[in-house]
Amino acid sequence: MTTNYGQFFETKTRDNGASFVTLKDEAPEWLGEAVRDAHHGDLPNDWIFAQCEAAVDAFDNGNVTSDDDVHEHADAQVDVYTRDVFQWAADFCLSSTYGEAEEEAADMGTDTKEIVKVLQAIQYCAISRIVRIMLEACENAENASDDGASDGDEESAGAS
Repeated sequence: MTTNYGQFFETKTRDNGASFVTLKDEAPEWLGEAVRDAHHGDLPNDWIFAQCEAAVDAFDNGNVTSDDDVHEHADAQVDVYTRDVFQWAADFCLSSTYGEAEEEAADMGTDTKEIVKVLQAIQYCAISRIVRIMLEACENAENASDDGASDGDEESAGAS
């Protein structure tokens, strides 16, 4: 089944010229809930919205169809430039998103001698978490639509 959940995201521009990703008004409620879950109790954040859109686009394109694909997707999303990863850490260091990802990275045994690699591991864990939340939400929506279709088929078959 081909999906197009990415259609519910849009990029807008602020008065200062900065662009940001947001959900369209007509986005399904479950998608809004998944984006809120991805924020892990933090205030709305442009980076998290962008990661949610990237995850949904990867699902739509068939690049992330199971938990096994999450690693490859998250790894490709991690910042490679030192300035970018330090800016990300500065923006997130006091957030729940960062705290949980930091614990997960520590559990992975991240080498603490190279700070850039540590921050990249933390960012990787944050992205992985977001992708898993979005993947689960998309799969649940797919299953609900499949169940609805089969329920409707059974009802119409019984009505004949």
